[in-house]
Amino acid sequence: MRHRGSRAGAFLLAAIVVALPYVPAEAAAGTVTEFSSSVPDSTPLGLTAGPSSSVWFAEHVQGLGRVDAAGKVKEFAVPANSQQHVAVPEGAATASDGTVWFTDASTAVPRVGKVNAGTGAVTTYEVPTTGDVSFAGGQLTDITAGPDGAMWFTGGPSSAVGRVTASGAVTAYATTGLSPYAITTGPDKALWFTDTSGGSIGRLDPATGDVTIYSPESSGSGNPAAGGITAGPDGAVWFTEPGVGKIGRIVPGNDAVTEYAVPTANSAPEGITAGPDGNLWFTEAAAGNIGRVVPASKKISEYPLPDALSAPMRIINGPGGALWFTEAGKGAIGRLNPSAPPSGSPHAAAPPIVDGISPRVAASFQGRCPTSAIICETQLTMGGSVKIGGFSQTMPAGALRVSGYVTSLGSGSAVLQPPLTGSQLESVPVEVPGGVIGTLPLIGPILGMTPAAMLPFNKLTITQSLAGPVTIGFGPGGLQATATLNIQLNNQLLGSTCVIGPITASLAPADLSGGSAHDPQLGWQPLSVEIKDDTLAVPKAHGCGLGGILDGVINSTMGLPSSSGNTLDLPAILSVGAGAHSN
Repeated sequence: MRHRGSRAGAFLLAAIVVALPYVPAEAAAGTVTEFSSSVPDSTPLGLTAGPSSSVWFAEHVQGLGRVDAAGKVKEFAVPANSQQHVAVPEGAATASDGTVWFTDASTAVPRVGKVNAGTGAVTTYEVPTTGDVSFAGGQLTDITAGPDGAMWFTGGPSSAVGRVTASGAVTAYATTGLSPYAITTGPDKALWFTDTSGGSIGRLDPATGDVTIYSPESSGSGNPAAGGITAGPDGAVWFTEPGVGKIGRIVPGNDAVTEYAVPTANSAPEGITAGPDGNLWFTEAAAGNIGRVVPASKKISEYPLPDALSAPMRIINGPGGALWFTEAGKGAIGRLNPSAPPSGSPHAAAPPIVDGISPRVAASFQGRCPTSAIICETQLTMGGSVKIGGFSQTMPAGALRVSGYVTSLGSGSAVLQPPLTGSQLESVPVEVPGGVIGTLPLIGPILGMTPAAMLPFNKLTITQSLAGPVTIGFGPGGLQATATLNIQLNNQLLGSTCVIGPITASLAPADLSGGSAHDPQLGWQPLSVEIKDDTLAVPKAHGCGLGGILDGVINSTMGLPSSSGNTLDLPAILSVGAGAHSN
């Protein structure tokens, strides 16, 4: 027999979070097909063509994902590092044996890893952070299959490029002050990489470790200075310059660097790849477009994706002769047929930070905040547990979302303003198993399983609303946020006024990654965080039934009021950036 406390657990679940429904699905928009990750906050970045016509992608705050040949999305967790920090998956590439490799961009414990494409088992290797050449202070952002059978990766601020063998042996190569970001094997079988700090292009000879540096005319004049890089179908190396809106080209053996301006201003060309049609294809991260360069004529064309704030990042020539790309701003993987690209005029870019040299790469949530907002945030809980009185409840993933913005912190704190569109607190009704009958003391768990419990008058759902403003600020521990909630119990017998609240909860997030690691090309910061509060005080329910006649039933079931011993521990995804809505 179930204890009646399980009913209280159901109440508790709704008291703190309301599940946001999600069914991984494929959504077609014209000639663009999109495959959604589990939550739009996952921030998919790197991707690679895997075995059996699959595509694998790295989620900055979730783990790894796979789109199989049937279009089904499945996600895989990456284990914590040796300091028990969560992974920050970034780049992805496939080895010659079909093994999928990825980088962990954690600045505390940089790692590379591989996943068994058949079982999903993940193996990681922490890279060296001591010695004359190492990855100390680095951030591993990209990885590629090298010409020697090994995998090669970039180390960012560590100024190193790495090589890892199938067994996990790592070698570091110095790049003399550069900040390597993206990497590819060139047509000359050397490793070519972009420098995100100054905009240079580097060439590393795998036989000697020697590095040659090429400086485009625009190098050093835009932020981000350089983005993706690929070997072209014309024997040249092609790369992007997001900060100044250009595509660059170098012919190995010829020191000349040529640049071509992208038609849409401030669009931040980011990822680039050689397509199956003999053309170069690239993403426009600040405008939600896909671009094409015809190598022979250097003509550039642009095609709109369904959403201007989808922030397309990396792009590959993938299964089925299609182009695949990550849409970091909406948590999706996109696919299009290069012979039938999307029609219509390209999107204009988001309002730039500085016109011509600093585009605004923004996620969809930032479009809900004005450009005057210095902080635009959305916070989504992803599981965890809550305890009230003597009852505990495990929480579902994708639960409570709070969004909003502030334009000034003033004395260090401010009221979080509701977003320009949608609700500040997003929720849907959650049905309580057993309904009202199931909440009755002693006999509820039994009667809640009978046919009588299925009658309409017994149905019980719970919704919640904000009982006061959400405050936000910065303290010694970082971002602080507090919300006051009312929980309403919805049932024919309880009436429309049965409320538990107000309940004040701290939503202050603690970073789980061990450092503020995020891709330097992104215009927002997605973080895996944990929300803890052991100071919850829960008042009595009131207004339940005619004249409050059923208040006692609810309070007895939940053990209300409860002034101490109540806790919440919720992992969450916190995404923070500036506003991107100009009107």
